[in-house]
Amino acid sequence: MSKPVVRRVDPADWPSFAAGFRDLTYEQSLAWSGPAAARLGAEVQFWALERAGRPMAGAVARVKRVPGLGRGIAWIASGPVVLALDGAEPSDDDMVEILAALRAELCGRQGHILRLRPPVQHARPAGSWDRIAAAAGFASSVRARGYRTVLLDLDRDDDALMRGLDGKWRTELRAGLRAGLTVDRGPGAEGSRAARFRALYDRVREAKGFESELAPEFFLDLSAPDFAAEVLIAVKEGADVAGITVGRSGATAVYLHGATDEPGRRTRAGYLLTWEALRAARDRGARWYDLGGIDPEGNPGVTRFKRRMGGADVIAPGPFEARPPGPLPRVVEGLEALRTRMKGRR
Repeated sequence: MSKPVVRRVDPADWPSFAAGFRDLTYEQSLAWSGPAAARLGAEVQFWALERAGRPMAGAVARVKRVPGLGRGIAWIASGPVVLALDGAEPSDDDMVEILAALRAELCGRQGHILRLRPPVQHARPAGSWDRIAAAAGFASSVRARGYRTVLLDLDRDDDALMRGLDGKWRTELRAGLRAGLTVDRGPGAEGSRAARFRALYDRVREAKGFESELAPEFFLDLSAPDFAAEVLIAVKEGADVAGITVGRSGATAVYLHGATDEPGRRTRAGYLLTWEALRAARDRGARWYDLGGIDPEGNPGVTRFKRRMGGADVIAPGPFEARPPGPLPRVVEGLEALRTRMKGRR
């Protein structure tokens, strides 16, 4: 059987190509990749892998070069996408060939350190990913961020979704349904929803003292065919008491930001909004609802809230890393470590 052929994809053509894969997430979208790379002074590369003229996989790589070296670090988050809409899940041998082809291009030809974290939808038996990565020339990496979340299967009707909830979560939801709340839901870029959510978000953030790496506007301002953001706001007696934002790419919707003030907590508005969000995502064609990550040790309360929704507690494979030969990778990593230390001091 022929090896995968790797070809560069024009950014304008990426949404239509990536739409053929059901494991597409916002981190592999055209909408997200450009602004995310711009924050880091990186470039974006879109790659298609094909066999006998048929799409086999795709990947968006953010490449951060070291000035003067022309080489640096390529990062593929939630990729490559490989679950074709019209095909079976690739075999372990297929995955070895896919990862090896990306390594040959980004490490071998371009000379970058390549790091990647496959999507959480890539469920395989324990140890499979480590064997696949090793056979393709990768090793486990502690230099890239991992991802753990709760993933809900939305291929169920309302009754089945309700039965899947933990009893306590279901009780809180029913309280929210009886609390006289109304839900204003729609695209984040339309009307005043974004401004209303930001006002609520800032009020709760100041009260609780938390910070977010990316502000809500970063997602709500994204514009491309392969990403849509929605804002849901719970209203009680004319006042906004809770809000969440949800993004969707392909078959996966993901919780992005949330804010619930004291009246919202009393009326269980967060439960109602989460329920409405996952139902809306399903009705718009999403197969999975990603609850946006969990941190059992750092944030046990939120982790408990998400786990009680009856989804699967999943850890994304990797991250994995492949390095080009020679001394340059050590130089790049040394500069990366220096930048991290300086950022920490700031």
